[in-house]
Amino acid sequence: MQMARGSRTRTANMNKRRQSILKCAGEIIASEGISALTMGRLAQGAGVTIPTVHNLFGKKHDIYEHLVLEMIQKVEQALSTLEVSDPISAAETFVDKMHEVFREDETLYKAAFIAGENTKIFDQKLPGGIFQTSLNVCRDICETALEKGYLLGRINSELLAFHIFSSQRLARQDWVNGYITLPEYRRQVLQGIFITFLSDTTDSYKDKLHEKLSTLV
Repeated sequence: MQMARGSRTRTANMNKRRQSILKCAGEIIASEGISALTMGRLAQGAGVTIPTVHNLFGKKHDIYEHLVLEMIQKVEQALSTLEVSDPISAAETFVDKMHEVFREDETLYKAAFIAGENTKIFDQKLPGGIFQTSLNVCRDICETALEKGYLLGRINSELLAFHIFSSQRLARQDWVNGYITLPEYRRQVLQGIFITFLSDTTDSYKDKLHEKLSTLV
């Protein structure tokens, strides 16, 4: 029984050190960039030794990958429960779910995106990961809107979905780089989505989109 309690204590302490290391790595990357992260600085900031960092994670690339994979799991989990209905509510739900995930720990998620893009983890490890998941959601929103008569179908749904996805990705990059706040990220994405919808929406739905846009100014 004592051995079991001792094992649980060691596991808890190990997890605590891992979280401390990840938190420190996230703060360094988000505030100063990926080149500022060194094993020595990371160990000092997390209050552990360099060998401990290596034992718990491996090399720096392994830390980057852990940040990215954890972020992707959170985003994919949030988007898996998305309900697609009319374009406005679907867009707001999509953006709000992303916003909610990022708000949990802005520093850590900013660091994850920086690490993923600067080390090519997104391209090398996750060709069907977060970007494809987001693009698929945008495609579902457009196809459902077309099926339900909100869109005219004069513009290809794939093209509309790509521009909706691009609106989200560009706003996210601005947020990651510190140009806009998280609430501004939400507003910027929704503006891009609604303007995209206006390019192919029916006359009966235009007023609702214009009304929504007026609230985002």
